[in-house]
Amino acid sequence: MDKLDEGIKTLLDLGKRRGFLTFDQVNDLLPDEATSPERIHSLLETLDEMGIELINEDEAETRLLASGDLDDEPDDDLVEEPLEDEETELTTEDLEDISRRIDDPVRMYLTQMGEIPLLTREQEINLAKKIEVTRKKFRRKVLECHFALALVVDVLKKVNEGDLPFDRTVKVSVTENLEKDQILGRMPHNLKTLEHLMECNVRDFRVFVREREPAGRLALLANLKRRRFKAVNLVEELSIRTQKVQPLMKRLEQIAVRMEELLFQLKEYRAGRGGKEERSNLIKELKDLMRITLETPRSLKRRTELMNVRFREYEQAKRELSGGNLRLV
Repeated sequence: MDKLDEGIKTLLDLGKRRGFLTFDQVNDLLPDEATSPERIHSLLETLDEMGIELINEDEAETRLLASGDLDDEPDDDLVEEPLEDEETELTTEDLEDISRRIDDPVRMYLTQMGEIPLLTREQEINLAKKIEVTRKKFRRKVLECHFALALVVDVLKKVNEGDLPFDRTVKVSVTENLEKDQILGRMPHNLKTLEHLMECNVRDFRVFVREREPAGRLALLANLKRRRFKAVNLVEELSIRTQKVQPLMKRLEQIAVRMEELLFQLKEYRAGRGGKEERSNLIKELKDLMRITLETPRSLKRRTELMNVRFREYEQAKRELSGGNLRLV
């Protein structure tokens, strides 16, 4: 076992014990050049299988404080001495000077830029890796839903058939060894396998909603999860642009909200308010939404919540990188 594998094993043991790892901990173990899809897919798959969350440093500190694993006593060196009153008082001249500076947009911009520290090379590398990890985690949470997956597969089919432009739909990345010819070569096989996986999931979900035995339901869910993970890997090999995935978030949120509304209305009907025909229509609509998503109202609500958390982490990582480089503009 090489040093990297030993480090990963140690980190996974820590993650299993705590239930989470931070992005910085994972970034430190990934070599600077190791942002390949295969490497990150493998790592994310392992973390998911072990039930280990990836969270930011602030959230990790909060959890550790709550569990008593982190000393919450402030460091004496970090406690600021209170300033004397005369040092905090502002004269009229000071206030006028501040006002003049605020009224000058260019001066304000330069002042703000001066307050933002330039990123070191190591910080840039870590943020780039964090962006890649959070991007894949957010995309995965979206694409694991059958509704989103089916739409993306339909788009990729149109690319394969020449009905949609390749360059506007698929991202070619030299650093990830994803060249146009390579992606086009994968498409027919990947799309055929994706069709098979989706058909199997539709079949198993139909059985799942009728199954009453807990053991049977767990087995069906395990099969669904396994196929979904494989399907997302196949889609990621075809490198569809994030701009094509991101709009699907809103549609999933809308479906999740509608499912919640239908459940509420059905409870009202069960309480004796409303007729049989209206109730029958509500049940049909709910079943239709479950059929196109292969999700229950509860599972889709949970998916959209996690999806939004991961998307915010992705956006935050991008802001941190761009904010740290603003002074270079």
